[in-house]
Amino acid sequence: MKHRKDMKIFIVGGGEIGRSLAMHLSRDGYELTVIDREESVVDSMSNTADVISFQGNGASYGILKDLNANEADIFIAVTDSDELNILSCMTAHMLGAKHTIARIRDVDYSRQNRFYRDKLGLSMIINPELATAMEVYRMLRFPLATRVEVFARGRAELVEMTVGDKSPLAEKSLIEINQNMGINLLVCAVVREGQAFVPNGYTVLQSKDILYMTGAAEEFKKSFKKLKMPVKPLQSVMISGGGRISYYLTEVLIKQGARVTLVEKNRELAKEISAAIPKAVVMCDDTLTYFDSMSQTDIANTDAFIAMTENDEYNLIAAMYAESQGINKVVSRINAKSRLKVLQPESRICTISREDVAADRIIGYGRSLLNAEDNDAVESLYRLMDGKIEFIEFKIDEKDRNLNIPLKDLKMQRDILLGCIIRDTRTIIPRGDDMLMSGDTALVATIGRQIARLEDIFAE
Repeated sequence: MKHRKDMKIFIVGGGEIGRSLAMHLSRDGYELTVIDREESVVDSMSNTADVISFQGNGASYGILKDLNANEADIFIAVTDSDELNILSCMTAHMLGAKHTIARIRDVDYSRQNRFYRDKLGLSMIINPELATAMEVYRMLRFPLATRVEVFARGRAELVEMTVGDKSPLAEKSLIEINQNMGINLLVCAVVREGQAFVPNGYTVLQSKDILYMTGAAEEFKKSFKKLKMPVKPLQSVMISGGGRISYYLTEVLIKQGARVTLVEKNRELAKEISAAIPKAVVMCDDTLTYFDSMSQTDIANTDAFIAMTENDEYNLIAAMYAESQGINKVVSRINAKSRLKVLQPESRICTISREDVAADRIIGYGRSLLNAEDNDAVESLYRLMDGKIEFIEFKIDEKDRNLNIPLKDLKMQRDILLGCIIRDTRTIIPRGDDMLMSGDTALVATIGRQIARLEDIFAE
């Protein structure tokens, strides 16, 4: 397998998503070339990340040829123009780039994924607004979850949550939680005071710990019910802001049977959304003003509030007001990552960044593509805590080492944990007598390291 410094990645577009990608990938040690039309963007990128920056048209055959885009292991186009992104990737693909990834926001284009992959050679299409909406929707399924990822085609889940002061998990060891409470979930990683670590059975959870838990999708509801944690299905959701994220989120919530009230103060945009999603209640108003007009009964019957305007400060104020009114689940969109510290750790408000969601999806998919060139086992990859924690999904075949051996007889590398095993229709929380078998899917958690092969999790 190539060393990361020998892997060449091109990024067309130095906006928020391109910048986030460049920062993450340069830290990981890849050879990066960033192309943007704006001189100021190119200069800024050169000063903040270890990249080769070039001012120009990222779809130009001549420019891409001169920059040796034919040698790209991954070519990523994330400008604000869908058409430019598609053309850039097509040109790079025809020049010989191995993998191409395009940001495509238009709904009509997004529905033609198969055509772009099969006919135009695109490896991946990312719609940041749709990806963000789906991440918010997964958060809403569990009121206490701050992030939910699905893997193994939905048969297992990864849930991030914070231990509250009155949580039944506080001051309990993992042995107590699993044995005495009958919880069939695995805590794979704990973040305490900013430091991530792999826990053991004797680890005692503390208030404000951030947990990453894996298990079968159906087990989370069962376990949360046993712990008397809220699992009430969403019935009424209020969304502030009528952009693309809100549009996608409203659609999926209504399909799941929830009542959605969307508040947008721009009259024309409010009319457009009302016409496009007639089942939604669309109010043309300022969100804080609308809150004042709501009765206490209406607020009490609101299960979740989502602040999705383009204004970070407004989102935070609206979210904090919703939290103060006792709304159980509150999510705020935020663009500038540094401002997350405003809400941590006292607030229960969940925050989400469209730019970070898109960057994480692209980086995870890109890593799985590069790994798969020498090892077809990597199915997907999830990055958490700025890449400090990674969850990698492996497909196991007969060529893998250490199969059919009880896990108690194998030694794991430090800061690595086998999160769960999916075998046929079963999701197994691994214990000492369990074994990895050909045909299984395994989810592996790593802290502070990157692995490419399943065998890397075991000590020699």
